[in-house]
Amino acid sequence: MGLALSLGWKVLRRLGPWAFPATLTLAATACGGAATRSGRGALHGEVAGTSPIMVSDEAFASSVHDLLLAAPGSRERADRLGGVLARQMDRALSRFRGPNEDRALVSVLGGLYLMRTGELTSTLLGPSGRGALLEASRRFATRGDEGRSRALYEILLRISGDADRVPIQLHLDALRAWTKDQIAAGPPAVAAGEVETAAVARRLLEPSEAALDEAAKATIAWMERAIELQSQYRDRHVRPSREEIAEAVRALQSGGTVLSAIYLKDGDVAGALRAIGRAPSRELVRSELVAALDAAKDKPDANRWIDLLHAMTPSSRDRNHEDEEALDDRELLRAAGFGIACQAYRADPTQPEGAAVVAAVLQDLGLAEASPSIIVEATRAHPDARTVSGAMAITLRAMTAEAEADDADGVRRTFLAAAPLLAIAGKREFAGQLQPGGARVRYLMGKIELQQGRLDVARKLLTDSSTEEKSGRVLLDLAGIDRHDDKVQDALEDLRDALSAPDSEREPALRGEVLLMISDLTRENGDVDAAKKPLSDAVKELALARTTSGADDRAGVERVLARVLDRFGAPQRAQQALERAFEATPHDKRQIALTLGQLIARAYVRGDLGAARSGLARALTAELDQDDLVYYALWVRLLERQLQKPSDGVPARVFASNIDDKRWTGRLSAFGAGKISREALVTSAVTPSQKTEALFYAAMDRRAAGDAKGLDSALREVLASGGVDLMEVAIAREILTGPRAQIGGPLPADVALP
Repeated sequence: MGLALSLGWKVLRRLGPWAFPATLTLAATACGGAATRSGRGALHGEVAGTSPIMVSDEAFASSVHDLLLAAPGSRERADRLGGVLARQMDRALSRFRGPNEDRALVSVLGGLYLMRTGELTSTLLGPSGRGALLEASRRFATRGDEGRSRALYEILLRISGDADRVPIQLHLDALRAWTKDQIAAGPPAVAAGEVETAAVARRLLEPSEAALDEAAKATIAWMERAIELQSQYRDRHVRPSREEIAEAVRALQSGGTVLSAIYLKDGDVAGALRAIGRAPSRELVRSELVAALDAAKDKPDANRWIDLLHAMTPSSRDRNHEDEEALDDRELLRAAGFGIACQAYRADPTQPEGAAVVAAVLQDLGLAEASPSIIVEATRAHPDARTVSGAMAITLRAMTAEAEADDADGVRRTFLAAAPLLAIAGKREFAGQLQPGGARVRYLMGKIELQQGRLDVARKLLTDSSTEEKSGRVLLDLAGIDRHDDKVQDALEDLRDALSAPDSEREPALRGEVLLMISDLTRENGDVDAAKKPLSDAVKELALARTTSGADDRAGVERVLARVLDRFGAPQRAQQALERAFEATPHDKRQIALTLGQLIARAYVRGDLGAARSGLARALTAELDQDDLVYYALWVRLLERQLQKPSDGVPARVFASNIDDKRWTGRLSAFGAGKISREALVTSAVTPSQKTEALFYAAMDRRAAGDAKGLDSALREVLASGGVDLMEVAIAREILTGPRAQIGGPLPADVALP
């Protein structure tokens, strides 16, 4: 929990989003999908007996890149596919054992989407494949997703030994019977749509001829039923039900495209054209799509594939009806977009648009770390500001995806995969031309390393970022590291330099933070009189900015203003500033979390139990992230114990709902609930940041128990540890300095506050 309240895992979106350049925007319209094939794809016998290339975590990104460039049906593709899938299924199974079920499911789906029809063998998914598929199939079954459940059970049937096939077959039989009963209960047109939806869902995951043929037949039958319903109404004036009308409209509007997409998921243009030839009416297939298919068949170069990708992209008319389409139809269209883009990429990896689509879809398939490697060739071939900025945006999105999944190692691997892109972005001719540039990529990585307590690594990254692009926020973080290392003069130089940075001049809250730290360091250096000037400047500028900023900026301004007012010895006005910050963004959970985190931490330091409890109650009402709630509840419970007040029971309820979480917050919940000792908490800490937090809470636990002996030295140990950017470090500093942190009033005469 960073007290800088600047960039916790949940706040990484602050760095973006940055839009892709125009040449890359199709990446946003084709997310989901599968790898491609040429013709009907490799047969099972063609890949049987191959030896997968073992893929490590470090080599994963480059291996995905090489896989997507390998020729369809080749031994190289089979070997690389086996290595990538084995590693991906290892990750998926491991993630199922953790707290993030959705991330585990995406990992399974991402692996399956890389396969083409006919490539599955009993050993292709590696030793963890069966376990990962079983976990995923159970979850899909629980969610009532019979199409995906059936696909996974069909795959399991193919890769399992004889002894394990009986229960799998029973699951399949039960699914078929249930689906049959459900379909029989509805009107014919609706039933045809349900059959199509289930078949498409199966096709999305199961790389078999049976799944492909079933999806094609179900789609044609669905289109035929819609035409029949239309004829009945036109010729005999038989009015269908509202549900049948909706299903018929869906079939008439999107059936032709869906039929094509069933084959284009594998990049199979010939198959798509054959299927169109079997369609009940060519009028149901858009002419521009047929023309693009014919062109790609005649000359399958990168440009023709991109033209086909455009033809598959829903028109504005189609997008208006998107809400009426089945979810699985839309997923199939996105999968087909990925398949087409992969064909374009294989034909010419230097083509920016195809590379961008492939990279963006990989992120949505849980393969984010591979996406920077996909766009390297295109960026090298088109070293212009537009393309390089797009590459940086894709890299940032990939790193953010890994960060939001609490996977710091995944962020690091993504950053390493982007090294060639960063080298291009760092060329002198791009200075000041990129938006975003490499400096922001390095800042994100540096900020994450700072949060992880890896200070030497963070310092190098932040210094490189600042050298490339001067930033007040980066220099503020560097000053924090210098402060930790007792390099006060270096920190003050960083801060004075930060005042002239462009973002400091644009963002009053950032400028206020810089001035506040200058004042604190000057005071800690023994010059109280000199510390008043930056503090007075801060309160003047912030008081003015609070009346001219937008809601989000105003909330940030008020939070910094509250800290400045506390330094002036004006606690009531500081509390009022925090209340104004809360009122400025009443529906923005990110802003609410930042404000209430500061409010509750401040109440804890001041011993104000009423304010702390009120803040926690508001956090619960706002339904903030459980991680935030655990920290807030810890501070409230520690304060209750410190003041020897009976608990109101709210912290206990927060702990109870998180105590089974296998992440660090689960350990903190167990500690807060009294299930583990402070010694056990310290022992269980793994990362430098966790160790810092554990030391802090162990010290506060002793304090709450009435044992204040050695408290100052324990808090100094917290300050000396690696967690520079943590809330706990800031609280420890506030407790240690106490009243000495106050410069004292009065406020400058020309400051106007409510």
